[in-house]
Amino acid sequence: MICSKTFCGTIYRIIIKNKTIKMKNLLMGITLLVLTGCVVSEPIKDTCCSTDKLTFTEMVNLSKKTVLKEVPGSNFYIATALPGVKAIGTVYRGNESYPSVAVTVTDDGKTKVIKQSEPWMECVVIRLPLKMTLGEAETKLMDSKYSGKWSEVVVRSPLGPVSYPALYIFTVENTGWVAVNTISGEVSQLT
Repeated sequence: MICSKTFCGTIYRIIIKNKTIKMKNLLMGITLLVLTGCVVSEPIKDTCCSTDKLTFTEMVNLSKKTVLKEVPGSNFYIATALPGVKAIGTVYRGNESYPSVAVTVTDDGKTKVIKQSEPWMECVVIRLPLKMTLGEAETKLMDSKYSGKWSEVVVRSPLGPVSYPALYIFTVENTGWVAVNTISGEVSQLT
């Protein structure tokens, strides 16, 4: 399914019109455009949108419902969003035919599934539903000593020597990566 002009326009504005954008965010935006099949050949005008937009958690839940229709037995690994949360990108552990599956979801409920032949090997599977909303995680971040403007958020359980539950990991200006533990609510800086 080709993405909506609204979504493409949002990503276009993030990539092209924001002169202060960092390279990492530029690459994230380009990845979202590619994953959603957006092609921007000319500036896209703002369009009027419904006020019933999906939340981050609702988009994650919709991505799971969508992926299970396409690749039964898939399990959630990761979801990524930019400020304003107009869309998310997710990755799932798939099955033998498709070891990983990427799903994008826009806040107006449009989805796109990309079945991949390569496994995703950077995260531990997270059992949905998430135990904390993005709004709750943002509040914890802003109430901590690491508060600040964030440029990206990822919810994941990193693969590594330390076992973590799902973490909201924010890229915070002048601070770096700050994690909010979805179980304990603890906020800590990652190195």
